[in-house]
Amino acid sequence: MPPKAEYKNLPAEEIRALEESRPFQKMLVRMSNKWNVLVVRRLSGRRLRPSVLRREIGNISPKVLTQTLRELESYGLIEREVFPIIPPKVEYCLTPLGDSLVVALDALRDWAMDNNAAVEAAIDAYQQREDEDDLQNF
Repeated sequence: MPPKAEYKNLPAEEIRALEESRPFQKMLVRMSNKWNVLVVRRLSGRRLRPSVLRREIGNISPKVLTQTLRELESYGLIEREVFPIIPPKVEYCLTPLGDSLVVALDALRDWAMDNNAAVEAAIDAYQQREDEDDLQNF
């Protein structure tokens, strides 16, 4: 069983104030970009150069990768290390905050692996009902 969330130890009025600030929605918006999640997952437990990240992720342009890395750095999820050599070398890794996000992403991945077939079946059943309804209304 996962540990109890830390915020649940706060007094009730502080929990209400926190909930009213909508942190969950804010995080969903920040992480809903597929590149953000992919970069965080790829950096889990590793330090990588942008060129390696780009090669591993695949269909991402250098510009979008740079924007994504800067965004994640601004969130405090990754850190950049610049090595003072010629040509300059840059590596990225997760911060402790980024590592904690990986735990949540792993839980979502596990849920998806366990439930994808059921969701796909539900989509197919729904589409079949919609198709049948369309035929009846024709």
